[in-house]
Amino acid sequence: MIMSRFIRLTNIVLNTNCIHTIKIQPNKYIIRLTNKEWFGHIGLCYGSGYGMVSSDNTQVEVCETNHPIDYKIVTEWLNKIE
Repeated sequence: MIMSRFIRLTNIVLNTNCIHTIKIQPNKYIIRLTNKEWFGHIGLCYGSGYGMVSSDNTQVEVCETNHPIDYKIVTEWLNKIE
């Protein structure tokens, strides 16, 4: 079975390759997306270094009560996964 690489919700299109995890809760899905962009800062001060590397992980919350159409779409998509 060929699955779509995208999930089209009401106001967003998600690339399924960017989904890191989906937390399944009663009447709610929390979809955590990976960010392939990293940002950081490295500096030197009086001969010693300091730095930081970070990545922003975005999440999308799909609630059955607040987003019934999107909830149905995600449920159907999850049920198709083998």
